[in-house]
Amino acid sequence: MQRYSLLQRGGRQLIWLCLLICWVGCGVTKSPSQKAKLSSLGFRDIAPRWSHDGRYIAFLRALTNGQYQLCVVDARLHHVVPLLRPEIINPDRPFNASRESYSSPDGLAWSPDDRRLAIERTEWFRFEDGERMPGTGLWLLDIASGALTPLALHKTPYQSLFYFYHTPVWSPDGRYMAFVGEGVNGQRAIFVHPLHAHQLPQEIPPRFDAYTQSDWPVWRPMLPSHANSQPVLAFRQGIVHALAAPNTETIRRLQPGSAQLGAAAEIVRVRARDYLATLPAKQRFPNIALRISGIVWRPDGRALAFALTPDALDFHRYEIWTVDAQGRHLRRISPRDGRGYFAPEWIGLNKVGALSPHGSRFDVVVFDLSTGQHWVVGTIDSADMDWSPDRAYIVYATAQNRLLGERGTTLKLLETGLYAATQVASTRVPLGRLLTEKE
Repeated sequence: MQRYSLLQRGGRQLIWLCLLICWVGCGVTKSPSQKAKLSSLGFRDIAPRWSHDGRYIAFLRALTNGQYQLCVVDARLHHVVPLLRPEIINPDRPFNASRESYSSPDGLAWSPDDRRLAIERTEWFRFEDGERMPGTGLWLLDIASGALTPLALHKTPYQSLFYFYHTPVWSPDGRYMAFVGEGVNGQRAIFVHPLHAHQLPQEIPPRFDAYTQSDWPVWRPMLPSHANSQPVLAFRQGIVHALAAPNTETIRRLQPGSAQLGAAAEIVRVRARDYLATLPAKQRFPNIALRISGIVWRPDGRALAFALTPDALDFHRYEIWTVDAQGRHLRRISPRDGRGYFAPEWIGLNKVGALSPHGSRFDVVVFDLSTGQHWVVGTIDSADMDWSPDRAYIVYATAQNRLLGERGTTLKLLETGLYAATQVASTRVPLGRLLTEKE
């Protein structure tokens, strides 16, 4: 992939020239057969992520030749702008951004000021016998300059287990990047990278001797009252006591760079026997495998919501639970009606949104914690989705395919009828000038 900047000086004509080069090639006239081949290449847009100020949506354009192209579109889905040329992310591992997953999905991440994007790219490993294997590392794209720089790459030679870095999550103060490292057999661990220094990622030590693994990193929101404190990371840690024994699920917290006692601690622990005690007697069967997923902080940082299930592969058994930041008041907020609920998202302080399987589609359900009521606000085509910062819209991927020569995006919007006040980035990204000029 070559560095590709849309935001060079020279005005509107140069911008349009850059766009033309991206879509048509390097300025060389195409033969009729080449044009036909280009126009017959299909695409589907995936992995949408809203900017913090709610003005843009970054996404990947998945081409039918196996390549992906990083793009951005305005919040109304009118004007698509490619940011990088297409490339293969990993030939051996599918890119999966769906939230219908028990493990952390792939995705993109905007910086807190919406000026940079963290993305996955191919990283090759060479072994002593000469064999090569593709993994993934993380890179940063500066939108204003088009500069593409490495964020988290592996040591050379690499002798650990986690060949795939994915799920980048930026701390609210912009000082750290947390992400998941995954092995070829599904082993997972959390890594934290300090962005102010050129260091290798700092791994939250996995303890495979105790059969533990970690994923689902999420940073506590940075409020004015937290301005002088260290960022706080919450993440899931699963513990298998023995291969034939019921497991335990935990949510832990970590304050990178803090030497304070208790900076790294457990928030909540859910044991199999405790979960079974919440079930009716006829549903208490011993062979369960608990799984926590989709951890999210409440906007005030005083509570968390998450999905919990006794069967990670059956999404009709997923439930939404909440707990405060001290691990107290653990409670289930979704009904046990056989529908299943996962991918929670806070809507203000008293409501939680979630997805529920509905045939091949997904209902968007809202739970009101103050009244105990819940209702459906709409149905979307996939669990590859993202809520707008004010929760008024959901952008989601569809099964639709288009030809490369067609305009627009295959992403769609659902208007939720909801609104939650949110803090947004105060600085608009330079890309905004391009989209504004095109409107």
